[in-house]
Amino acid sequence: MPFVEHALIKPNTIESRTYQETVLNTTSKRNTLCVLPTGLGKTTLAILLAAHRMEKCPDSKVLITAPTRPLCAQHQKIFRECMNIPEEEIILLTGQISSDKRGDMYKEARIISATPQTIDNDLRNGTFDLSDFSLLIVDECHRSVKKYAYPFVAKIYTEKAKNPRILGLTASPGSDEGKIKQICNSLFIDAVEIRTELDEDVKPFIKSITTEYEKVSLPENLKSAQTLLKTALRERLDKLKKYNIFVKRKRDLLEAQQKVSKQIATQRKPFMFYLISLIVEAVKVWHVLELLETQSVKATQIYIEKIGQKKTKSDKSILNDPNFIKAMGIIENSEEHPKIMKLKEVLGREFERNKNVKLIIFSHFRDNIYNIYDSLQEICRPVILIGQAGERGLSQKEQIDVIKDFNADYFNCLITSPIGEEGLHIPSADIAVFYDSVPSEIRTIQRRGRVGRTKVGKIIFLLTKDTIDESYFWTAYRKEKRMKMILREMQNKNEKEQQSIDGFT
Repeated sequence: MPFVEHALIKPNTIESRTYQETVLNTTSKRNTLCVLPTGLGKTTLAILLAAHRMEKCPDSKVLITAPTRPLCAQHQKIFRECMNIPEEEIILLTGQISSDKRGDMYKEARIISATPQTIDNDLRNGTFDLSDFSLLIVDECHRSVKKYAYPFVAKIYTEKAKNPRILGLTASPGSDEGKIKQICNSLFIDAVEIRTELDEDVKPFIKSITTEYEKVSLPENLKSAQTLLKTALRERLDKLKKYNIFVKRKRDLLEAQQKVSKQIATQRKPFMFYLISLIVEAVKVWHVLELLETQSVKATQIYIEKIGQKKTKSDKSILNDPNFIKAMGIIENSEEHPKIMKLKEVLGREFERNKNVKLIIFSHFRDNIYNIYDSLQEICRPVILIGQAGERGLSQKEQIDVIKDFNADYFNCLITSPIGEEGLHIPSADIAVFYDSVPSEIRTIQRRGRVGRTKVGKIIFLLTKDTIDESYFWTAYRKEKRMKMILREMQNKNEKEQQSIDGFT
C-alpha cells in the first residue's frame, strides 16, 4: 500500500489515493466545495491541502473551523497524528479559554482548530489576525447560511489574508440549488468536487453497507388515537386556510408562526393574537401525532403531561378538544409502541449473531431516547449521547467522554440525538439503527455515515406503516437524489469553464 510522502506529513500515516490527488489538484488552485461520502477522508484531504499550502507559503498558518467542540477536538487529534509538526503547535481553542490567553495562543500556534463562534468573537474584538493564514478549512460547510458564523469568518479571511485559500467540506450540502449556491457565495467558492459511491476512483475504498427495513403497524387502539389527532389537526388547519395560511408540512406552520409574530410586534391587531394561538395549537397537536406515529407511547404521554402543566390559551384549547380528549384516554391506557418491541427484537438478534457487535441508535426526540435507554438495559450496555441543553444535557467534555468510552467498549450501544449525526468519527460502530426517519437528506446522509467508515457496516430502518415515518423516508431519498444531480451539474460546468481558461492561457 503506497503512502503519501511529504515533508509535513508523517511517514506511513496517509494512504495515497488517486481521487484525493485529483481533488487536491483542484483545491490547491481554487476555493473549493468538496462533497465526499462519509468515511472517504474529508479530513485527510484537508491535511494534504494544509501541507501543500504551508509548504507553498512558508511561515503561514492554517485555521480549521467546525460546528462543535467535540468535532474540533477530533480534528486536532487527527492533524496531530498525521502532520509532521510539533503537537503543541496544533491547538484547540474554545470559548472556555479567556480571550487574553487565546490571543497569545493564536500567535504561537501554526494550526488552529476552533468553532466559528469563537473565531467570530475574536475577530470582532480585534484579538485575532488572519493575515498570515494561507488556508481556511470549513467543516460541515452546509451550515454556511443565514446568520451562522461561517460567512462572516470567510469574509474577513478573504479580506485580510495575504494568501487566502478556502476549502469547504461536507457530505451533504442539501438538495436546494439556491442554498448550495448560497453556501458557495458565502465561502467565496468557485469550484465543486463531488464523489459518490458510484464513481470509479472511489469504489475500491467504499466499505460495504447493507440496508434492512423493519416495518411495524400501529395496533388498532393507537390507529384510533391517530385518527382522532388527525381530525383535531385538520380542524385547525382548515381554520388557518381562511387566513390564507396553507400548510403541507410542520415547517409551514413554524414559518407562519414567525411571520405572524413579526406582524404582531408592529401591528398588534386582535385577530393576529387569535391566529398565533391557532398556529401554536396546530404545532402542538402535530407534535403529539408525530410522537405517537414514530416514537413511543411513553414519549407521547410525557409531552401530553407537559401540555397539561402549562396554562396558556393554546394549551387549554387543546385539552378541551373532544377529539384530543378521546385520543389522550386511549394513549394513557395503551401498551408501548410496537417499535420499542421491534427494536428489542432486532438488538437481541444482532447480539445473538455477534456478541461483540456495536450499535448506534438514532432518535430525534430526547424523551424517547431516555425511554429507549430504559428499555434496553437487559439486552446491552447502552449509553446516551445528547446535547448540552436542559437539566440532563451533557457538556461538550461529557460528550467527548461518552464517545471515548463507546470506542473503548465500555458501552456497546450508543443512543443519540441529532448531536451524534454530524461529523463525529466513531470507528467502532458496526450497525446504525434509524429508530425514526427524518425528512432531511443532510441528516440522513450524516446518520448513514456513522457506520462503514473503516469496516463493513449495516443500517436498519425502523418504519411505522401508513405514518409520517414513511413520508419522511421517501422525502429524504428524493432530496438526496436531487442533491447529487445538482452538484454533478455544477462540477461539470466548473470543469468546462476551467478547460476554457486553461486553453486560453
